[in-house]
Amino acid sequence: MTDSEILTLVERLERCLFSPSEFHHQDHLAVAVTYLYASDFEAAMEKLRTTLARFIAHHGASGYNETLTRFWLIQIEKHIDRTVCLQESVRRVKAALGRKEMIYEFYSREKLNSPQAKQEWVEPDLKSSL
Repeated sequence: MTDSEILTLVERLERCLFSPSEFHHQDHLAVAVTYLYASDFEAAMEKLRTTLARFIAHHGASGYNETLTRFWLIQIEKHIDRTVCLQESVRRVKAALGRKEMIYEFYSREKLNSPQAKQEWVEPDLKSSL
């Protein structure tokens, strides 16, 4: 993806132009990298939370998960390289974190899908080191 394609992806998500079935894990990673490029971790987290909640509500769905969102943003923050262009950083993050099942090395499905994990950050129950 080029920088322009990445920014278009972000804009399309923010404007709710994707259907939920069109927006995939790799797309989430690209959006999160873009938000982290533009601000610090907490500001990026707030923007991602707001964007995802708006997207979910727009489609009449439920399912926002605070723990899931923060987990991936923490992982991305560890892999992001702000010294390279956006597209290169996105490429590297996707290569390192492209396997969405990775989260289950840290969380049981029960814990990750709990009401508490959906509403607030919950520490991992399988592997403590994030």
